[in-house]
Amino acid sequence: MKSYKFRIYPNRQQVQILSQTIETCRSLYNQSLEERLKDKGLKYYEQKRNLTQKRKVIATLKRVHSQVLQNVVWRLERAFQNYHRDRKIGQPNFKRHGRYNSITYPQYGSFCIKENKLKLAFVDGLIKLKLHRPFVAEKIKTCTIVRDIDRWFACFSCNNDIQKSSSSDIVGVDVGLLNWIMLSNGEIIDRPRFLGASTDRIKHLQRSLSRKKKGSRNREKARIQVAKSWRKVRLQRDDYCQKITTSLAKRFGKIVFEKLSIDKMVKNHNLAQSILDSTWYRIRQLAACKAEVIIVDPSNTTQRCSCCGSMPEKKIDLKVRVYKCSSCGLVLNRDHNAALEILRKGLEQTHIEKLPLLDKTSKLFRGSMKPTSFTNG
Repeated sequence: MKSYKFRIYPNRQQVQILSQTIETCRSLYNQSLEERLKDKGLKYYEQKRNLTQKRKVIATLKRVHSQVLQNVVWRLERAFQNYHRDRKIGQPNFKRHGRYNSITYPQYGSFCIKENKLKLAFVDGLIKLKLHRPFVAEKIKTCTIVRDIDRWFACFSCNNDIQKSSSSDIVGVDVGLLNWIMLSNGEIIDRPRFLGASTDRIKHLQRSLSRKKKGSRNREKARIQVAKSWRKVRLQRDDYCQKITTSLAKRFGKIVFEKLSIDKMVKNHNLAQSILDSTWYRIRQLAACKAEVIIVDPSNTTQRCSCCGSMPEKKIDLKVRVYKCSSCGLVLNRDHNAALEILRKGLEQTHIEKLPLLDKTSKLFRGSMKPTSFTNG
C-alpha cells in the first residue's frame, strides 16, 4: 500500500461545503460514541445499518455521501478495537470543535480525478489539485481530505507496492539528546533545534491569545496564528526527518533501532520537551517505509561493552560520555558503543553472523568526530 499526499485549492463555496461535511461527521462521531457508551452491546455493523434510517430523519446527513458516513462509524470501531487491545491507549473520547479535521471517501467513484483536478461527491465543481510529483497508481483505493488550519490536502492510498532499499548493508542506530543519531560506523547526525528557534515567537503569541476575550474574532485570529507557528515547527521537523531517513535508506538496507518507551521517558519533566522535540519515533516510522527496520531490546545497550560483552561492576551514570571497559580496555564514545551493541543485537535477532570484534587500535574514542547535518539547500 502506497500513499500520495497532494495539496488542493478549493474555492470559497467548496471550502464551506467541506467544512460543513467535516462538522457533520464530527457530530455523527460523537453521537455514535454516545450510543456505544450507553449500550455496551451495540456493535459496528448495527450502527452502520442504522445510518440509512438516520439519513431520512437528520437533514444534514443527507448532504454527505453515505460511504463517508460509514467511514466515521468505522473510525469509532477502530478506536474501540485499539482500546480493547491496549488499555493504555485510552477509551475513545468525544471530539470537540476543531479536533476532527478529515473525511474519507473509501471507494473510487465517490471521488475521481479529471483533468488533473479532483471531483468529490456532494461537492460542486472540480477542485484544483497540485500534482507536485508523478502520480503512478494502478488503482486508487481511498481518498482522505485533510484540513490543516487554512490548508487543504488530498491523501490517496493505492495498491502499489512500496519499493524499499536494495542495499545489503546493515547499521545500528542509537538516538539521544546530545548526539541525536549515532550510527554504528561512528557517524554522528545532528539536528537543528526547530522548536528552540520558534519558542520566543510561540510564547509571545500564546500570551497574546490568553489576553483575548473568549468567543471574540480577535481570539480566533490569535488562535490561528498560534496554530500556524506550531505547524511550521512540525513541518520543519518532518521535512528534516524525511531527508535523514532517505539518506540512511540509500546507504543501508537494514536499520536496527532499540525499542524505547518514550511515554515513560517523558515523565521526567526536565527532559520531556527535549525528548518530544527529538522525534525519535518519527525517525523509526519513516525509516520503516524506506528500508527494513529491526527493533531490538534496549536493555543494557549503554552499559555492555561492544568489544568483549562484559558488564561494568557499577552502573555507568548518564553524565559519563566516554565508555571505558575494565575487562578489555576499550575506550570509546558512549553513544558509539551503544550503537555497536544495538547492531550486535540486530544481527543476532536476524540470525546473521555475529559482529566481528572491535579493533581497539583503529576505532578508539570518537569525541573529535564532526556531526553530519542536512540543510534545506
